[in-house]
Order: sequence, then structure tokens, then C-alpha cells
Amino acid sequence: MNGTERSVPKPRDITHAVKAVRPLPEVAHRVLRMVQEPDWDIARLVEIVRTEPTLVARILRLCNSAGIGLEREIASIGDAISYVGSRTLVQLVLVTCSAGMFRGIRGSCYADPTTTWHHAVACALASQAVATRTGAVPPANAFTAGILHDVGKIVIADSLSEADVVAALDCADSTHPADHAALERMVFGIDHAEAASVVAAAWKLPEWLTHALRAHHDRTLLGGDAAMPAVLHVADQLALQAGIGNPFPRVPADVDEAAMERLELGPDDLEDLSQRLHADVSAAADLLNLEPAPGR
Repeated sequence: MNGTERSVPKPRDITHAVKAVRPLPEVAHRVLRMVQEPDWDIARLVEIVRTEPTLVARILRLCNSAGIGLEREIASIGDAISYVGSRTLVQLVLVTCSAGMFRGIRGSCYADPTTTWHHAVACALASQAVATRTGAVPPANAFTAGILHDVGKIVIADSLSEADVVAALDCADSTHPADHAALERMVFGIDHAEAASVVAAAWKLPEWLTHALRAHHDRTLLGGDAAMPAVLHVADQLALQAGIGNPFPRVPADVDEAAMERLELGPDDLEDLSQRLHADVSAAADLLNLEPAPGR
């Protein structure tokens, strides 16, 4: 920078990069559709999960590997529900199905596979906590939005050169951008929320989820009728403040007032949610995050 003009690097065609992201398995889409129904039952969840033997095996391995004091080995999805509960089983399905997206990230300080994965899990837990505290959206939906919120970052990472990442670090230190999304737009020409909307369209995700992914850094939409963008924004910022998967620690990660007003949250609420995030991440480490995404 130093007073000289620098052209903004442009990622290669985002639609091309989207094709490189491993899509969500069909079983994940089926679970997503199911949990939107107010009267979904455990039997149907078991039926859906059982259609994917590989997923069943991974979930059972996670349950049996976790330090949750099991009296006997969990041998079936029915056993898993008995021990961990249906909500945790839904989380396990979504976490397990989404983990593959992060394995293919082109590693850099912007989007390291493991730290980006850790951030996604933390944001999912924080989103669920915000939803539970405010009653604004169903907690299961909030967890889903959290685990998928950085899919746009995966796409951008695949489009960047090392010089682009270095430029972002330099820009973060010298121009003091307002937030992470502003820095991405300034240096990469696109932010991860906009890139996520391209992925969401390609995957045909539900409209409420597509809107949340696209809007969670847009101040004009954070105070809108839909509460999910505000829930996701608060959770994302809390995870960044906690230093979980934060690629630009010198860039502010403040919670937008529009989101706080939309959810009727005050400073004390944010403090409580921040403390809960640390506790939730610690408690979930064994069960939800046993398999951090490795690099390519």
C-alpha cells in the first residue's frame, strides 16, 4: 500500500470454484428437510440415517470414541439416540456430512482446513445458543446455518493465490477495514457471504438458509423480518472474538447493533453467550469434533 495504488485481485470465476467444493450428501438434505417439520419424529430420523451405512459407521465410531462414560458399546443408531439424544444425533449427522467440505480447502492463513472447520463447529454451537436464548428461530435450524456459514470462504480460498492472501494481511494492518467481510471485498473483490449465496443456489438449499448465508454480514438485512441472519451474525462474531478460526485477528469482530436490536440482546447477553461458547466448545470437543478436517 504505502500511498501507491494497488489493483484489486479478482478471484477466478466463482462458479468454477463451486464445482470443486464437495457437496452435501443427499442424506444431509433429507435431514435438513425433516427438521423443518414441527412434528418430525425420532423413528423417521433413524430411518433416514440408516440409508447411509458409511454415515452410520462414522457416527457410531464418534459416539464410542467420545469420553461420555458409556456403560456399553453403542451398536446401532437407536442406541445412539438413547445415549446422546435426538438433537445431538441431528448435530452429528450434519457435522459428519459437512466435514468433507473442509478437507479440500487450499490451505493458507486465510482458510486453513482445520481452523476453518473448528470455526464452523463453534459458530454452529453459538448459533444454537443464541437461538435458544432468544427464541427467534428453531435451534436445529440455527445449528445448520452455523455449520454451513463459511462455505463461501471455501470457494474463495480455492480462487486465491498466495499473493492475494499476503495482500489481505497487508491491507488488514494498514487500512483498518470495518470487519472481515469488508476486508474480503476490498482485497478479493467478493466476500464469503456473497460467495456462499452462489454455493447455496448450486446446492438448491432452502430459501431461509440461502438468505441467512447471504445476509449475515449485511447491515441492511440484519434488522429485517428474518431473524436467522442476525442469529448467524452474532454467533459468527462471537466465535471470531474467541479466536476460533480467526484469520485476521487485527480486524474488528464487533457484533452489529442492528443484529442486537433485532434479537433484543444487550451487552450482558453477549457476555453470557461468549462464556457459554467456551463451555459448549469444550463439552462438544469429544463428541462433535473428533475428526478435524485434514489438509489435502
